[in-house]
Amino acid sequence: MSFLHPLNGQRLPYWLAGFVLLLIFSSCTPFSSRSGTTSGDTPRTRPFVDTWNNIHLFQSFDYKISDPATVARRYDFIWGAEVDHVAAIRTGNRSIFISYYIPFHRDHGRFSESKTYNDLTYWKTVHPDWVLYKCDRVTPAYEFGDPNMPLDFANPALVTWQIQSYAQPASERGYDGIAADNLDLQNQFGACGIYRDGRWMQRYTGQLNDPRWRTDVINWLTRMQQALHHLRHPLALVPNFSFDGLSPSNPLIQQVVSTVDGIEDEEGFTRYGDGYLTGNAWLQRIQLIESVQKQHKPYYIINQFPSVGHAEIQWALASYLMAKEHSAALFISTIQGYGADLRHDEYNMRIGSPKGPMYQTQNVYMRDYSYGLSVVNPSATDSYTLTLNATNRYKDLYGNPVGQTITMPPHSGLVLLA
Repeated sequence: MSFLHPLNGQRLPYWLAGFVLLLIFSSCTPFSSRSGTTSGDTPRTRPFVDTWNNIHLFQSFDYKISDPATVARRYDFIWGAEVDHVAAIRTGNRSIFISYYIPFHRDHGRFSESKTYNDLTYWKTVHPDWVLYKCDRVTPAYEFGDPNMPLDFANPALVTWQIQSYAQPASERGYDGIAADNLDLQNQFGACGIYRDGRWMQRYTGQLNDPRWRTDVINWLTRMQQALHHLRHPLALVPNFSFDGLSPSNPLIQQVVSTVDGIEDEEGFTRYGDGYLTGNAWLQRIQLIESVQKQHKPYYIINQFPSVGHAEIQWALASYLMAKEHSAALFISTIQGYGADLRHDEYNMRIGSPKGPMYQTQNVYMRDYSYGLSVVNPSATDSYTLTLNATNRYKDLYGNPVGQTITMPPHSGLVLLA
């Protein structure tokens, strides 16, 4: 698939970029996907898997998997599937949701050839007004030390290019969605402005919290989702989104959720692998996961640990079970341990479906399932000794009988089977 640029690489003025987007939308005939259409003939994307019963998993990348057809049976969703795996994944699991990876606003090379991204010299020649610089007006606002060029996502022409370069070929190759990475309401890397016709145009302050940055992120999400939904084979938008400690009721969070089709949460319950999400932060994350699912949108939770043992798995699973409704799945790994099939035996447990929402009791949180119980102590410092219901005889996930009294250390989880 060729690497397309609007008008053969010539710069598009903002008004013309918008017109191109309009043409893209209007040229797409109504499409009846496998799940039908919504009212008004708005195309629908592939439905996400219902997660109500037992444990549901997703796979974060698959570049270390040699047998994708076999592995696909274990998962509901693949965030960032390799192009040459798509057919095999679909053969192995007809219901699975497959997404193509792009960074939110950085160059990602050609479709299926992500290492072919271009340097500053190239972009200054082809689209000099797209390069997003720091406030020194010289240094591109590179992210994470990566050489991928940061691009001006406030420019509607960028969405046109992303659709042409990545989304359209992904749609044609059997993908169901776009996995947009590193979407953040904070200006984490000091982006400041661009050059237009050789003149410096400052757009941001370069500071972490910038209202204009946040507005531009919401606008990009809106444009991208609309464009994806109007492809002949519609795609969903599922970004890896950082919530930056904002509460679920914050209007900014509500705006983001309203302009995406699902969320991947790399912070999870482990702060990107730096520790445990505890106290009120843990509770707010549970509430956020619930609120996203109430809008019939899936929530994919990554939990990273320096090493993965029984205690770590229990923390991630028990926390997940507190928030899981019809649209939530999880992934557990070592730090940045992506791309491989990391299935753990604990995932095989048959805990059934929730009997109600989680509740607080004896200083911890519990949630009853049809065949078990989830318990979490989110305190960062305190242990609690609990008395379980005497009418139930529980075993842990490893077959060990559990007495009527248990002790929950700080930031710990426990999943019990009846």
